[in-house]
Amino acid sequence: MNLFHAANGHLLIEFGELSDADWKSLESKLVDAWGFRRVGEVVVGLDGTICPDFERQDLTLAAGWDIWLGYHLLSECAAGDDFLQRMCDELQF
Repeated sequence: MNLFHAANGHLLIEFGELSDADWKSLESKLVDAWGFRRVGEVVVGLDGTICPDFERQDLTLAAGWDIWLGYHLLSECAAGDDFLQRMCDELQF
């Protein structure tokens, strides 16, 4: 798991070799424990997938998977940056 600033100036967590089962567990935690809902459709490409966003009143996290980063979450605002930093500090994968 790596946390860094993406091209949009906000934080990105890449989960690398995270298993599908662990991603599903994280999805559940984001919805059930942290109050997000899923918004959007799955879009599958040749080397990546755009997943539905995780959205709640104060922030949105873009989600996806590709062959370089594995699963990833991208912040789109300062509140999202704060959330991803705290989440990264808390998670143990």
